[in-house]
Amino acid sequence: MHDQPDKRTKPKTGKAFLAGDIPLLHERAVECPYCGETFTINVDGSAGDQAYYEDCEICCRPILFHSEVDSDGNLLRLGVAREDD
Repeated sequence: MHDQPDKRTKPKTGKAFLAGDIPLLHERAVECPYCGETFTINVDGSAGDQAYYEDCEICCRPILFHSEVDSDGNLLRLGVAREDD
């Protein structure tokens, strides 16, 4: 048997997970709408637009996060709000 490279064409499987050099995990500093302290969170750009709750790392109150991303996973906007807003 010879060790020759496979010259058959490989099927294309679609778009790569990373859009070029754009990271899909975005680190952002946010200010808690309750206590006013700043902390850092990671936003997953691969999941599309999202609305979710995450507790403040300082005062443990629930914060509503709303992220908007484009079709390539770039973070366009990150909003934070109190649970009772």
